[in-house]
Amino acid sequence: MKRSHQGMLSRLNDTLRWMDNTVRWTGFPARVADDMSDDPLVDRNHRPLRWFPIFYIAVSCVLLVLPLIWLLKLDHVRPGAIVASMTAMVICLMTGAVSIHTSGPLGKPSREDDEREATLRKDSFLFCLGLLAALNCLGQPSLLILSHWQGWSIAQSAMVVFCTLMLNAVLLGTLPTLYASWNFPRLPRE
Repeated sequence: MKRSHQGMLSRLNDTLRWMDNTVRWTGFPARVADDMSDDPLVDRNHRPLRWFPIFYIAVSCVLLVLPLIWLLKLDHVRPGAIVASMTAMVICLMTGAVSIHTSGPLGKPSREDDEREATLRKDSFLFCLGLLAALNCLGQPSLLILSHWQGWSIAQSAMVVFCTLMLNAVLLGTLPTLYASWNFPRLPRE
């Protein structure tokens, strides 16, 4: 009984080896192994980005927290300085979010995706939109209550709304890349 089981396993292994050898001449297995390896010599345009999206999300969170903490101190700052600094932040953050998305694993056109990449793309966007919906359902009413409780002026409310919009835009641009980068399967290079 044990010999017949070992004989079946060896025949199965021989069959799998034969199937591998019939496909190897195409070069496709080597290409897949190169694409999924951690080899730094392989040139990749769409590589996993794990730390840059976290940095941009942290900067956007700080930009939302600063007006909440120092809201009263912003009354003494000239509106022109606030508008200029916000414009510079918008340009920097949006440029960073777009560059993160285009150079990440989801940056190539979706029509070039195989089944694994299509599933990863779908899951990452579903995660992003679900998290954004949950954050906005909890955050917007709490900001509304906080604004009435503390008696914010129109300028203060506009500043917080603008920073919230910036955080949402950065999250929408970087969360799918972050999710896909952490769930991107990597194979060791042989």
